[in-house]
Amino acid sequence: MKSLLFASALLCLFVIGGQSVSRGQSPKVFKVRAGHYPEKEIPYASRFQNANFQIGTAEFLNGRSSQASFNYSYLGGNILFLAANKDTLEIIDKALLKKVEIKGKTYHFDKRFGYCEILRTFNKAKIGKREVLTKIGTEKGGPYGISYTASSVTTYKSYSNDQVSSTKQLTANAEGVFTYRTFHFLIDNNNRFYIPNANSVSKLFPGHKRQITGFIKENKINFGNEEDLSSLLAFCEGLGVKE
Repeated sequence: MKSLLFASALLCLFVIGGQSVSRGQSPKVFKVRAGHYPEKEIPYASRFQNANFQIGTAEFLNGRSSQASFNYSYLGGNILFLAANKDTLEIIDKALLKKVEIKGKTYHFDKRFGYCEILRTFNKAKIGKREVLTKIGTEKGGPYGISYTASSVTTYKSYSNDQVSSTKQLTANAEGVFTYRTFHFLIDNNNRFYIPNANSVSKLFPGHKRQITGFIKENKINFGNEEDLSSLLAFCEGLGVKE
């Protein structure tokens, strides 16, 4: 993949609390042959969110905006755009990026966690989702041609590294095993990302830690579930401002 500056400036915490498996309880698994690139082995429709690149807008903190044909790539979790010559490029000025809107979806960017699709918006916070095709292990040739999986655990810490590893050529003696993973985040009005847990919610709604902790315990809140997060934030916003 090429990287390029757009003429108009357009162009990773070890917890499991907000992680969930997307696309059902039995996510699709892709095997990438040893010595091959994942982007060449995994079908296009499984690698991108949209069937085609869609006209969208990138807005920057300096007030500028640019239009281009964008798509979200599950491999590496990046937003890509098409140049005039149809090359697939990345947005370079991510530090200045405010948001990207593509086909009715809005994405925010964080330098630690990458792009995140906004699911719901509340007065004090947004719920975001980052879905990636992540490498969950390798399968090495064993005795009599039998393969075995070396690892199947993905966390916030390990998946962030897949922004690089998911696009690298695999080693010659091991198949790569990839699947979808979804990570939820809370995003405040200053575009700061929080891994959802009792402490981060209490930071967003200071002065109400006891009530928030009680609600979480009573309702058995699953921080990797969008509906549970929505219910929690709705409760928090009903608490009012603590003097």
